[in-house]
Amino acid sequence: MNNIRKYDFEDILTLSRREIKDYILSLQQYIHQKLDSGITIDDILDEEDPFEIIEPLLQREEFPIFVLTIINKIESDTVMNTLLDSIEKGIKGQIDAQLSNQR
Repeated sequence: MNNIRKYDFEDILTLSRREIKDYILSLQQYIHQKLDSGITIDDILDEEDPFEIIEPLLQREEFPIFVLTIINKIESDTVMNTLLDSIEKGIKGQIDAQLSNQR
């Protein structure tokens, strides 16, 4: 079973839009490989939280959409672009906050 590339939070902040999309698609594949092997989503979340790295970048109401997109393997351009826009906005907010804290 393939493992998803592990990023730390600082790594995520440096990814391009294409790299974020590739990460989302690989996360979908990773989760579905586990689900197809008989592991439940509850078991996956008990063992690890593959969604936690993105959670701080999304608004509270956007995060469940991200999770459902992964679990339901939604790849439509509309949904993907909306998620990517939200994640990029979250990255910008994180970077701005870091810069502000350095002053």
